[in-house]
Amino acid sequence: MSSPQRPAAVRDQPGSDRPSHLIATLEGILAQRGSDSVIVDVHGVGYLVTVGNRTLAELPAAGDRIRLYTYTYVREDALGLFGFRSQDELTFFKLLLSVKGIGPKAGLAILSRAELRLLKRAILQEDAALLATVPGIGPKTAARVVLELKGKLKEEMFGEEARVPAAVGGDDPVAQALQVLTGLGYTPAEAKEAVREASGGNGGGHSVEQLVTVALKGLDRG
Repeated sequence: MSSPQRPAAVRDQPGSDRPSHLIATLEGILAQRGSDSVIVDVHGVGYLVTVGNRTLAELPAAGDRIRLYTYTYVREDALGLFGFRSQDELTFFKLLLSVKGIGPKAGLAILSRAELRLLKRAILQEDAALLATVPGIGPKTAARVVLELKGKLKEEMFGEEARVPAAVGGDDPVAQALQVLTGLGYTPAEAKEAVREASGGNGGGHSVEQLVTVALKGLDRG
């Protein structure tokens, strides 16, 4: 089995902590599993990839073929690859790294704490309690994550609705709200009922953000 190698496409950037985006994905044979990392054999070169607990649990046995979305973290004193099973997880990981005090290890710890949809829902509802239970993430850091990412998540999920309170024309807000809720992992039936209650039977006069916010509160009570 090949020993772990530094990706040839990555070069050290002295004095910089900016990540390199040259390696977007890795596809190869899962050569070895560790407690917090795996080695992916790509045409005879072994790449050491750090992964979270949830990702590790979802991976197959050694010898099977896998594909990981990757993030390359480069600093003067460190170079590492971090792997994720989906593009959504990678995107959320990058958002976490934009928060002061959150590094790659803390970001992975947060992603390992709960399903992605639950983490997003907690941030949208300004509920820092879930994040505060992550080892190494205290109440202050959890509150900062919520404060800094709530707006970014809204922009990602609601698009222009996050910046314009009352949309004029455009797509049906009810349909968009349903899409957001199913994207958070709710079934179409759950999403439809929650949006129906949130809109009072019709979507008139409600923005996507308003519908989703009220619907999530109703789903929590349910």
